[in-house]
Amino acid sequence: MKGSAILFAVMTTMGLACGDFGNPVHEESPVVPPVGANRASFYLNGSKHVISVFAERNGYNVNELVIRGSGSGLENTLMMTFKPVQGGASEINVEMTGYWDLGLCIPFNKYLLSNSPSNVIRVTSYDPGSGFLKGEFDLTFRFEKDTTKVASFANGTFEAVVDTAAFKYCFEG
Repeated sequence: MKGSAILFAVMTTMGLACGDFGNPVHEESPVVPPVGANRASFYLNGSKHVISVFAERNGYNVNELVIRGSGSGLENTLMMTFKPVQGGASEINVEMTGYWDLGLCIPFNKYLLSNSPSNVIRVTSYDPGSGFLKGEFDLTFRFEKDTTKVASFANGTFEAVVDTAAFKYCFEG
């Protein structure tokens, strides 16, 4: 009986930690990364933001790149995964593109990419030799538990040097 009570308490606490506490689109004012650094700028639901980003090869799909940036503690992580095609719209990996919390290495409080035809990631410059990548994006996400909650990233730009390490979720090492 005592073991059941402890198990119930642990599961309840985990449920609260991963539960929906409302719309996670709350951004703190981060330190603005300097020009020339790995960074992205965008309007999120009408407010201008500039954040630091990481660019890596996708460890799951060959020829894809992952760009991600987040708030403190990996809250509010914007993750864009795509094939870097120059001169047009890149093919977006829908399953690995989202706006979510990665604090436990598994996405939760997930905003999933909407099926809007205006979702686009455009690579304007990519040099595989140096890894320098530059592009633009417009993406709209809907909260998985309440699709009336929207996170719209508009007039986005990014520039980064792609790390030689491959992205993998941290629970896989």
